[in-house]
Amino acid sequence: MSKYKRYGLIIILVTNAILISFLELFIPVPVPVPGVKLGLANIITLLAIVFLSFKDVMLIVTMRSLVIAVLTRGVMMLAFSLTGGIMSAIVMSILYKKFSNYFSIKGISIAGAIVHNTTQIVIASLILGQVVILYYLPILLVSAVITGFITGSIAEMAITEIKKKGIFNHG
Repeated sequence: MSKYKRYGLIIILVTNAILISFLELFIPVPVPVPGVKLGLANIITLLAIVFLSFKDVMLIVTMRSLVIAVLTRGVMMLAFSLTGGIMSAIVMSILYKKFSNYFSIKGISIAGAIVHNTTQIVIASLILGQVVILYYLPILLVSAVITGFITGSIAEMAITEIKKKGIFNHG
């Protein structure tokens, strides 16, 4: 893939991840627990993991987290979203690159959601100095399995279509 095509693709993926994150703010999640969300922008991360380099994945996750934190949640939330996003992307990348014989995209997505939620709750506990926050973890882990399966299913369909159409096979 040419340098310019790669840059264009990164811009498109970052933009889509930001748009999906914004749209997700308007989707009500029927769980009365703070921090539970669908994590639909993770679809973009999974696409990047499959089709781009690890460096590109980290760039996409970092840019999305920065823009969303600055425009919506505030810079204080950056610590949560950035660490959760980066740790999740690292784990999903490793699972895809080294263990895709054992894990489907859905399984990789679920693992990423679990790591994301766990990282965020640990960071929140450290920043706020409150161990009691860890009591949310079981609820967040159950939600991670459900939302990870949903986003993984969508990503799996998108990846299949992209591969079928050979979009990344052309210079």
